[in-house]
Amino acid sequence: MANVSLTNADAWPSAYRPTGTVVTALSRFPPLDFFRVVRNAVLIVALLLLNKAGTSGAVLFFGIMAIMALKSPQAAFQALALIGLGLMMNTFYVPKTLPWTIGRLALPLLIMVRFAIDASRLRASPFARPHYVAFLLYVFTMAVCSIASGWFTQIALLKLFFFWAYVTAVMVGVAVLRERKIDLTEWFVSLISAATAVGIAAMVMGQSRNMMRLGRRLELFNGALGHSNSHSLYGSMFVLFLATIVVMGTYRRRWIAAPLIVAWLSFMALSASRSSVLATVIGSATLFLMTSQRVRRLGSRLQVNLPRGTQVFFVLAALLGVFAYNAVSGGRVWKAVVEFVNKQEVDETEEVAEIESGDIVGSRKALIELSWRNFLENPVCGIGFGVATTEHFAKNATLFTASTEKGVLATAVLEEGGVLGATAFLCFVAAFYLDMYRQKNLSSIIAMTTFLGSNFGEASFVAAGGMGGFGWVMVGAAMILGDHCWQTQSPP
Repeated sequence: MANVSLTNADAWPSAYRPTGTVVTALSRFPPLDFFRVVRNAVLIVALLLLNKAGTSGAVLFFGIMAIMALKSPQAAFQALALIGLGLMMNTFYVPKTLPWTIGRLALPLLIMVRFAIDASRLRASPFARPHYVAFLLYVFTMAVCSIASGWFTQIALLKLFFFWAYVTAVMVGVAVLRERKIDLTEWFVSLISAATAVGIAAMVMGQSRNMMRLGRRLELFNGALGHSNSHSLYGSMFVLFLATIVVMGTYRRRWIAAPLIVAWLSFMALSASRSSVLATVIGSATLFLMTSQRVRRLGSRLQVNLPRGTQVFFVLAALLGVFAYNAVSGGRVWKAVVEFVNKQEVDETEEVAEIESGDIVGSRKALIELSWRNFLENPVCGIGFGVATTEHFAKNATLFTASTEKGVLATAVLEEGGVLGATAFLCFVAAFYLDMYRQKNLSSIIAMTTFLGSNFGEASFVAAGGMGGFGWVMVGAAMILGDHCWQTQSPP
C-alpha cells in the first residue's frame, strides 16, 4: 500500500481534500519549511516586542491584531493565538499596560463576530456539532446557577459571556478554517519557536527568574512566561502538539519539532512545575493510545511515524539510562527528582532523600478545601461562574478585574456550579470526546486531555480571560492538525 506525500492532494482526508490551485501551492511550498518557520518566528517576536514601548506600543500591537482579525480567517485565528501567548509572556518582554486590560477582552469578541460571518457564508453552522450544543447547555446551566446564587451575579454573567464568546470564536474559527482547507500547523510551530527563543533570551539576559508576587521577587524559573506555573498549560500543550506532529503528522519535515520538544521539557524541569509534568505524562499516554493501527477512517489510514513498539523502546532505553546514571552518580538523579517534587533543596546530610507528600498538595490544599466548603454550603447551584468567596475578591472585584485562583478543576467546577453545573460540564466534555473520536480527530483528543491534565495544578479550563483562553486556542490548532494525520489508502 503506497504512502502518499502531503504535497499530493490524495494525502488529505477525502472530506478536506484540496483541489486546483491549493494543490499547486502545496507542491510548490511544502509545509514545515525551516526558513519559513524561522521567518514567522522572527515576525511573531517582533510583534510581541512592540509592547516594550509601553502604552503606545501596546496600542500599536492591538491595532495590528485588529487589522489581522479583519483581514482573513487565517489571520484572525493567528491574532487570537498571539493575544493568548502575549498575555502570559514574561513581563520584561511584554509589559501588561492598560491597553491589555481592554484589548484582551475586546479583540476576541471582534474575532468571534468575524468568524460568525464567515461561517454563515460557508453554511458551516456550529450547531451541527454535538459538542457545541453540549457547550451551550453548560453555559445556560451556569447562567441559571449564577443567577440563583446571587453572589456577584453581574461579574459571574460577564465572565460567562466572555467564556462563551471566546470558546465560540475558537470552535467556529476552526470550522471555517477546516472548511477552507487552511492548515495552520506550520504557523503554530513558528509560534512555539518564538516562545522558545524568548525563553532562551530570558536565560541569557538574566530575566528568566523575574517572577513577581506581592512586590517580592521569587527565584523560581519562569523563562518565557510570566509565572513558573504557566508551564503547566503552555509547556505541556506545546510539547504534546509538537509530539503529535512527530508521531502522527504527515509532514515530511516533522523533525523540526524535535528540538523544540527538548527545549520545553527543559523549561518545565527548570520551572519545578509539577502539574506540567503530570499533564505531559497524561497527554503522552493518550498519544500512545491513539497510535493504534486498528484505528480506521473511511478511505484513509492513520499515519504512525513511530509505532508503539518503537515508542516503548525509547521510553525503556531512557529509563534504563537514567537509572544507570543515578547509580554511578550516587543518587544525583533521585535527589533532583525529590527537589523538583518538594520544591526545596535536599539536605546533603540526609542519606536517603524522601518525597514529602504534604509538600505536593500543600500549595493548593487551602484553595481545594475552600472550594469544597463552598460546594457543601451550596450543593445544588454553587456560588456562580468565575467568582470566589475570599475577602480579597469581595473587596477588589470589578466588572473588568475580578481574578480568582482555584485549586483544581474538579473542586472548582463543583464550587461554581454545584451538582447542576458539574453535570452539565461532564456532558460537555464527554460530548467533545465522542464527537472528536467519531470524526477520528485524534490530535484534538490528545490536546484536550493535556489541557484537562494541566488543570490538576490550577483551574484554568474556563478562565478564558487568563491563560485558559490560550489552552482553547491550542485545542483548536490540534483540531486542524487532526486532518493531517491521515493518508488515503490506495485501491487494491
